Amino acid sequence: MLNRILIAILGIPVLMFIYLKGDIYLLLLASIIIGIALHEFYKMSEVVEIKPYKNLGVLIGVLIPNVMYFVGLEETFGLIILSLVLMLGIRVIKNQIENTTRDVGTSLLGIIYIGLMFGHIIMFQGLENGGKWLIAVQIMVWVCDTAAYFVGMSIGRKFFKEGFSIISPKKSKEGAIGGIIFTILSLFVINKIFHLSDNNIAIFWLGLIVSITAQIGDLAESMFKREFKTKDSSRILGEHGGILDRFDSMIFVIPMAYYILKIFE
Repeated sequence: MLNRILIAILGIPVLMFIYLKGDIYLLLLASIIIGIALHEFYKMSEVVEIKPYKNLGVLIGVLIPNVMYFVGLEETFGLIILSLVLMLGIRVIKNQIENTTRDVGTSLLGIIYIGLMFGHIIMFQGLENGGKWLIAVQIMVWVCDTAAYFVGMSIGRKFFKEGFSIISPKKSKEGAIGGIIFTILSLFVINKIFHLSDNNIAIFWLGLIVSITAQIGDLAESMFKREFKTKDSSRILGEHGGILDRFDSMIFVIPMAYYILKIFE
């Protein structure tokens, strides 16, 4: 518990500073998180004897936010295509047939799931008040997770007897609904403080999409961990687990929030 508190006390202010400051600080953060999270993802897959292209996958994943920062979003798709060509080219040269779909597919999934999706954090710099929006998104993810937990603990399975998902049996439908409601409400409060938008419709939709997507992101990582037969992505953060465990919801939320904001921009 002490470890959890210390990491929160030290980590949250640093994270908020980087989000607000943006620029090269945000690029460095994105590169580190993507690199470590991708390494964790590939290591988990190896438990069930998948053989991803770990070094190439991590390299491409880390390059993605850098290409977004220095060149642009569109060029990152060329990078992903290049990674697929390289991986399949290696298989062809080595005459490897067995498990090609599984090994290459897992490698490419990691690049898209972690590298491309989380890499969209760089794109917030092109939005008005991008740093404040990032802080708002992060707070919403925390609110969603906390509200879903406490609502689920207090009234879970009172109205809906069955659980929310076999992927994570402890989660309840009441908790999921509570997470959605409190996330939307939290964004209206945040908006009052940061003065981000006068469009209440946009605020509502952003809160709704973020709350739903955050829970999908959490369950998606749980699904991978169950498939890979692992409890945590790593122990790099002690009781907090790995980097992928801490940013699983943000990986899904960041691109969704960015495109919602672009629609209402």
